[in-house]
Amino acid sequence: MSTLWVLLILFLYLASLFLVALWGEGRGRTLAQSAHAYAFSLAVYATAWTFFGSVGRAATEGMGFLSIYLGPTLVLLLWPLLHGRLLQLARTHRLTSWADFLFLRYGPGPLGSLVAGFLVVGLLPYLALQLKAIAQGFLFLSGGRAPLVDVALPTALLLALFAILFGTRHLDPSEKHPGLVLAVAFESGVKLLAFLLVGGVVLWQLGNPFPQAQEDPRLRPLLLPHEGLSGHLAWVSLVLLSGLAFLFLPRQFHVSVVENANPHHLRLAAWLFPLYLLLINLPVVPLALWGRLLLPQKNPDLYVLALPLEFVSPGLALLAFLGGVSAATAMVIVESLALSILISNHLLSPLLLRRKALGSLLVGRRISILLVMLLAYLYFRLAGEAYALVAMGLISFVAVAQLAPASLLGLFWRGATPQGALAGLLGGMLVWAYTLFLPALARSGWLPPSFLEGPHPLLHPEGLLGIQGLDPVTHGFLASLGVNLALAVGVSLFTRKGRIPVGRTGELTELTALVERVLGPEVGKAFREEALGLTGPQAVALAESWLSASLGPATARLLLLSATREAPEAPSPFEALLEEAARESREVRAYARALEEAKRELSEAYERLKALDQAKDEILAAVSHELKTPLTAVRALAEILEANPDLEEEERRRFTALLAKEAARLSRLVEEVLAYTRLQAGVPLARSPTDLKALAEEALALVEPLAREKGIAMECQLAGVQALTDRDRVLQVLLNLLHNALRHARSRVRLELTTAGPEALFRIQDDGPGVPEEARALVFEPFQSFSGGTGLGLFLARKLVEGLGGRIWLENEGGAVFAFTLPLEVAHENPGGGR
Repeated sequence: MSTLWVLLILFLYLASLFLVALWGEGRGRTLAQSAHAYAFSLAVYATAWTFFGSVGRAATEGMGFLSIYLGPTLVLLLWPLLHGRLLQLARTHRLTSWADFLFLRYGPGPLGSLVAGFLVVGLLPYLALQLKAIAQGFLFLSGGRAPLVDVALPTALLLALFAILFGTRHLDPSEKHPGLVLAVAFESGVKLLAFLLVGGVVLWQLGNPFPQAQEDPRLRPLLLPHEGLSGHLAWVSLVLLSGLAFLFLPRQFHVSVVENANPHHLRLAAWLFPLYLLLINLPVVPLALWGRLLLPQKNPDLYVLALPLEFVSPGLALLAFLGGVSAATAMVIVESLALSILISNHLLSPLLLRRKALGSLLVGRRISILLVMLLAYLYFRLAGEAYALVAMGLISFVAVAQLAPASLLGLFWRGATPQGALAGLLGGMLVWAYTLFLPALARSGWLPPSFLEGPHPLLHPEGLLGIQGLDPVTHGFLASLGVNLALAVGVSLFTRKGRIPVGRTGELTELTALVERVLGPEVGKAFREEALGLTGPQAVALAESWLSASLGPATARLLLLSATREAPEAPSPFEALLEEAARESREVRAYARALEEAKRELSEAYERLKALDQAKDEILAAVSHELKTPLTAVRALAEILEANPDLEEEERRRFTALLAKEAARLSRLVEEVLAYTRLQAGVPLARSPTDLKALAEEALALVEPLAREKGIAMECQLAGVQALTDRDRVLQVLLNLLHNALRHARSRVRLELTTAGPEALFRIQDDGPGVPEEARALVFEPFQSFSGGTGLGLFLARKLVEGLGGRIWLENEGGAVFAFTLPLEVAHENPGGGR
């Protein structure tokens, strides 16, 4: 397969991840924060190790690969107890990692920094595993030909860019990243679908491998459970190891705790995630057996690619490659982001605080992501060739498991002490480095081979105390975790807890100023609103949680020293009484302010009601007067026509025309009154796409008979304009303004329609005497008639235009020129007809 073609497919897939994440940040936010997206994001646990390495491990060691997935499944049974409590702690204290929890539980000290630095080193093999899987797959599909550039390096840089763009746009790492979650969930779906399709098509083409495997003495042991004490011990150890890794991997904490939008999502994840693991492992054994039967000389880690390429089609092999890339990239993105938060909160923040450069913390977090990826690439180049994919991942699993004793004891045992947690972590880390990490470097040629022998038979790195028969991972895991747990419990039992730190208190003004100075004015305002009504120690605790989320707990506590003071250890009853009195006084003052505000609002509402009542009386008087004239005329004309059936035809037509004219006048008056009533009642708008040019032509057609009767020429210049508006209300505005123009025009009326930026502009001009200067300020007020009528026409036009989101005004030109605008698109709803 062409090298450039595979390279193009790889980078097109990575580009699609950016599009999915962008959609998740926008219109897809609801989907990104759903329970299903949350459950699928947990499948970031299934990495390239699952996609390629599980088949390789099953091909060499049989059913032992299942233990890696049984551990997380069993851990999910504890979620109601463990994860619910952890989520509550994380939400209360804005935790972003297990290191934050250790600081919260054990207080200030080196634990957080130690964990951050150790996890970066410990997870380098796991990150390198993902880069190795992508590079191996690329080289295999391209026929073993080296690419023009090392594909692992640009891939690592692109993934670092993705994590920077969608994970570090703001300083607060405890905020949600819906685009990132949706991209990870999308990749989980891709790798599951790809793996199932590859396994299904291979089985359909090649058939069932189990009968042949049972007849082959080399393959029959792969189908049987491990025998002997060492086999059972390895199985149990891997189940425990994978369960602890699922709990303590930084990326799992990030997706399951930090990105959790709703605690109720745990219910769906508790059964959907184990189902996911079951489905993705169904093809593993069949693919491993066919690989051993048909491709015994190939690298077992590449059976997922080799079988489709050799026996099915290159297209299926390319799909398998994309599935592996999905598995690798999801892990790399989230893990690098989680590690960058660890580095910035527990290593960079204290350093930048001493240099008074906290403003560059976000830049430091982004640089941390890049450095982590480059270190992973370097480890891949230094030691990646000496180990299979699964072995590299297990080394990192054992490193992560070192957090378990200090964290779980701290969560459930009050007797755990900071000294015990620190001793356990140090002991476990040293044993891990001696039994697993350094031997990996020795096998890669970066340490002398004699290191694998050890300085003494009892200090053999892969057989401490002379223990033999265990594989290196099981040995390293049991040795390091055993030392860790023993030291954590033992030292805790023989050390007394230090004096409980004295609580601190502070003024809300000073705390708000500190939060605003560090996190920005908007965050400071939000903090002040949330802290109102809290006691001093409670406000300090809230400020510490807000600062900890962005800067790390150690830096947050140091910053608070400048804005707080020690609280009394045991307030006397008198002090408690004063505190209670002060709190009640604050509540009374707040209640008094609320009453004053309510009184002011009631007074304004009363004045508005009085004005409305007066307006009602005025309009009733005006309407009664104005309706009387056309009604009297209509009645008189009707009586004349009834009493004189022998009128000449010309006279009858003249009286009929006058009757129609007065009826039309009466209809306009009634329509104005009804429109005014609808405005006062706040009838909502009925917006729809409207052709404003056609609407203007309709208005001209409706007033044409009146214009012809008065001998006035109608002119127009109309541009084609579309708008989202209330058609009937716009038509009423046009008719009101056109009737007003016809009432005053001498010989012509002109209607123009153009666009002005994001608005449509109407102008109605007549050649009449214009509006007197002294009347211009009152021309749009109700009941201000200068030529007869109710005085509601222009007032209604103004209210209708403003209700539609536009403006209306009178221009200073010859005659009278009324202009108004309408927005082409709706930015807000104003159903009441005013602004």
